Amino acid sequence: MFTQDPSRLEIPLVDQAPSPEPRMANPGLQLSGLGVVRRIRLALPLLLALATAYPLAAAEPVVKGLQPRGGQRGKTFTLTLKGEGLVTGAELITTLPASISKLAPPRDLETPDTVLSYMVQLPADAAVGAYPLRVLTADGLSNVLIFSVTDLLEIPEKEPNDSIVQAQPISVPVVVSGTLKGPDQDFFSFTANARQRLVLEVEARRIGSAIDPVIEVFDSAGRRIAENDDAPGLGVDSRLEVTFPKAGKYYVAVHDAKFSEQEQNFYRLKVGSYAYAEGIFPLGWQRGKGVAVTMFGGNLAKPIVVHPDLKVPGGRETTAVNLPGPGPMGSLPFRFRLSDLPETLAPADGSVTELAPSTVMNGRILKPGEVDRYKLKVSPGEKWMFDLEAATLGTSRLYGSLAVFDAQGNKLEAKDVGDGPDPKLALTVPDKVREVTLAVSDVRGQGGPSYGYRLIATPGSGDFSLKILTPYVNVPAHGTAAVQVVAERHGYDGPIRLSLPNLPADFSMAGGNIAAEVPNYEGKREPSTIGYLTLTAKPDAGTRALKLSVWGEGGAPDHPIRRRAEGPGLIFTVNGEEQYSITADLIPPRPTTYEWLGIELPVAIGPPVPAVLEVADHSIRVVQGMDYPIAYKLTKQSPEITTKSVRGLELPSVKDLSLDNKDSKGADAGKLVLGSTLETPLVKFDLVPSATLEVNGKEEIVVAPAVTVELVRAYSLELNSQRVELTSGGNAALTGIVRREPIFTGTVKISVGDPPDKVACAPVEVPNGKFEFSLTCQAASGTPQGDFEVHLVSSATIPSRTDKREYTFPPVAARMVIAGGETAKAVANKTH
Repeated sequence: MFTQDPSRLEIPLVDQAPSPEPRMANPGLQLSGLGVVRRIRLALPLLLALATAYPLAAAEPVVKGLQPRGGQRGKTFTLTLKGEGLVTGAELITTLPASISKLAPPRDLETPDTVLSYMVQLPADAAVGAYPLRVLTADGLSNVLIFSVTDLLEIPEKEPNDSIVQAQPISVPVVVSGTLKGPDQDFFSFTANARQRLVLEVEARRIGSAIDPVIEVFDSAGRRIAENDDAPGLGVDSRLEVTFPKAGKYYVAVHDAKFSEQEQNFYRLKVGSYAYAEGIFPLGWQRGKGVAVTMFGGNLAKPIVVHPDLKVPGGRETTAVNLPGPGPMGSLPFRFRLSDLPETLAPADGSVTELAPSTVMNGRILKPGEVDRYKLKVSPGEKWMFDLEAATLGTSRLYGSLAVFDAQGNKLEAKDVGDGPDPKLALTVPDKVREVTLAVSDVRGQGGPSYGYRLIATPGSGDFSLKILTPYVNVPAHGTAAVQVVAERHGYDGPIRLSLPNLPADFSMAGGNIAAEVPNYEGKREPSTIGYLTLTAKPDAGTRALKLSVWGEGGAPDHPIRRRAEGPGLIFTVNGEEQYSITADLIPPRPTTYEWLGIELPVAIGPPVPAVLEVADHSIRVVQGMDYPIAYKLTKQSPEITTKSVRGLELPSVKDLSLDNKDSKGADAGKLVLGSTLETPLVKFDLVPSATLEVNGKEEIVVAPAVTVELVRAYSLELNSQRVELTSGGNAALTGIVRREPIFTGTVKISVGDPPDKVACAPVEVPNGKFEFSLTCQAASGTPQGDFEVHLVSSATIPSRTDKREYTFPPVAARMVIAGGETAKAVANKTH
């Protein structure tokens, strides 16, 4: 069982001195029993793109707040949404298991369409948990906010309550919905009986708030007797269980750990007597199969076994697992990982066991210093991926260490290709190795029931995962919207092709090419690469909401990789979590996402755009080192609309790739110039042209369908035959064709770079307008006979470049056979 946890306190019957000021929480991976609240690792340009690439049209609905933030099972209440574009009659879209009726908006609204009200009736058997909700209007979908369901009475916070003197009285059990603004601290008073045990818990980050809550408990004299910041299993949220020494009045205070200003600044303070667990095992299982899940720790007298329903449709990677009751039910559920692979349990005694390929092994480090070992049959030269899931699941305290050893105990070199706290190793099996041992441990040497993990060994040289960075899309009627997807690479560095298998016929898709991982402008390789796809509503597209799935395909023909993209569900950044690099550069906070909501890509038809941006070509081949002009035209609905700029959404991080829009500022027609250098890698990607407009004093961005760009060489060489034969003292010709890109007009110089000894090949030049070439090679008398590999080398000057530097093409290999007289005839006869 667990050792004593500082969040579960019995307060002795002695006076205590006031405690020091609350400590500051360290930012990092957000772990939560509700599911990992992920912090995507993104470069600064990508973060800026998130903030600027997809501003909402003026009429689109935006939900900024809920009142209340949660509800009690078996009760009926009024749910009020506040925001913009919340027109009367808007449909509430939610998985909340409730009867919902629309209510008329208040008559005294100062600003119309800013409030919506619904009558919500929660059944007594509604599952305790967190539920997404959003609205749909004729102008499109809104963002998502999260609503929480418990067994406790819900009341609102009442200001002023900024000190113990002003503490708001509450009667337990209760949930208080409140907000915090900067240095704000909210105090509440309650009475407790002698030896009464109460759970005091704050829901915030788990349900979509940017608050990092701290909870403090004071006695009647104002002395702090307990505090918590970041409780086990709750990520940055807080929980205490306190046994009060004597009857009387007590106080509880809630504040943000950094006293920061946040747009989403709400919290739910729960005070009552209810059961909660701090861990589960196993951490996941195969979709559609049955498994016994043990819930333990917290204030449970003994572990409890539950059998969750895992018949969950594809697209959802987690399901909720909670205590079975009886009530009151106060704790939010754990998120239980789902896979589509066979799963098994590690032996409880820690003995070494066989690890089957492509099978999930569920184990845990039960004791400090423990190392779990698994044997795997391999063959020399094979490539394997070893993936350990623990900390990123949000339900494990394990910070995993994974190592690979051969049968003699020698540690093998394996590259960690993961980009998070959990290791993901890529191994090429060395010669003579036919069995490896995988060793799992905690990097800090810790262990216990909640140090679970999931280990998977997969044959193959690499992998990738896909994250949708656009939480939802309102495609303008007869217009286009962009969707941004990031590929997190785990050893696979090739191109990825995106698709929408369930796209309806009244929509069209463009783009969907994520470029291969290549050096960026600093010459470094980034493990995360971005791509775009665009959705265009055809003229007959009907008004409705859709749920689309994004898939990505890559890999080699003999080892294809196909992955489903995860949607963020809800996405925001937390103010005050900026950091600085060692060079004093600002590192912006990473977006916080909620993939566990299971929302992929919600799409709706929005209002028409105020202008249509068009480009002539939607698939272009751009010569490496040459500028390529892309003509555009902007057609406005009104002459009062101002064009501020025309450019493109973020380009991939590729060395020396640029988009020049200097001549396009404020122009309704012009050219975007896509530039590259001779060092720019040859990749395929998508450019999304965009125009920033000013409409009725507000800024709006419209986009055109994606333009697929393939960076190519200026020309290529094709030999008529890969083999040329000549005799000692004779000559023969290497002939072929120069295949040019239409835009390239330079002269191509061709020569044989490595002719055999005593063989001379005259170089040739192929000017613009000519395609065929012939290099005559002369073998001197006494030239050694043999079959030689030779290489045609070529170069050209790019006419449009001022540096006049010659463009070099990779060599083309050919076979040159040199024989004596009789041998040459025999060779010639074989070839005819």
